[in-house]
Amino acid sequence: MTVINLKTGNEIKITDEMTLSCALGNFDGVHRGHMALLKEATEKGDCTHSAVWTFRRHPRLCSGDDGFSVLTTTEQRTALFAGAGIDIVIFCDFPEVKDVAPKDFVRRILYKECRVRRAVCGYNFRYGKNAAGTPEMLSEEMAAVGAEEVTVDAVKSADGTVISSSAVRRFLEEGKIEKANDLLGREFCVSLPVSEGQRLGRTLGLPTVNQVFPPQLVIPRHGVYAAKCTIDGTEYKAVANIGVRPTVTNHAENVNCETHIIGFSGDLYGRTISVRLCGFLRDEKKFSSVDELKSAILADEENALRLLSGGG
Repeated sequence: MTVINLKTGNEIKITDEMTLSCALGNFDGVHRGHMALLKEATEKGDCTHSAVWTFRRHPRLCSGDDGFSVLTTTEQRTALFAGAGIDIVIFCDFPEVKDVAPKDFVRRILYKECRVRRAVCGYNFRYGKNAAGTPEMLSEEMAAVGAEEVTVDAVKSADGTVISSSAVRRFLEEGKIEKANDLLGREFCVSLPVSEGQRLGRTLGLPTVNQVFPPQLVIPRHGVYAAKCTIDGTEYKAVANIGVRPTVTNHAENVNCETHIIGFSGDLYGRTISVRLCGFLRDEKKFSSVDELKSAILADEENALRLLSGGG
């Protein structure tokens, strides 16, 4: 178990003087439903700190589900927790607790080891061995030790969609980026290190940055997106292509996010930057020549600027 002070970024120990108002869950995506839990946790009551208890790596990945993909990296989740006003995050490794009985999980891990005195969970929260624990059981066990439990109901979008990580994932894979962003409460963000590319964009007068998706991170529908990118405090409009670059690559082993940041000139190699997807423009396409590719990129840039300026 690792405990991090989100105000300093330093690893800390939970002391006897601390009491936690703690949100519990996987928090994959940290969407609007999750934000409701985080807000409730920051209402600390008599507790000294707000906190999140979560897994460092998603349980489905730990269980060998190779077809599963997460919406956010651990670094992204940590930053979003901090932005929501949470004081500390507790990262646990799933194998350490997967066989712990629900009663023991509450009394030993939450109450005794983590000093949780106010536990916040979602309506569909499950915990303990075989996921046998429920919010009702959590409430009973917390009350038995003189502590409190708060269950947060489902959060829905304007059209009645229950906000969930699986719904966000589905919309991203379908290219419905606006719907995914609505459920997230922010633009979906590709936040990865910039890697060395073929530098073809520079020869075309349209320099790009390349980010390679790691295994088990969700990949939105292949295609071209209107995007935004903030670098050193300045926000730029951008065009991002997610896919395998079929015009210039015969066989790509990895899916790539290649972004032309409009109006930016500089070296970003090795830096982790965040490309925020705002609208789907078109599917990825193989062009017959590099000149045809350049013309398409210029058209994409024009369409992206129109969309980002509210022109549709």
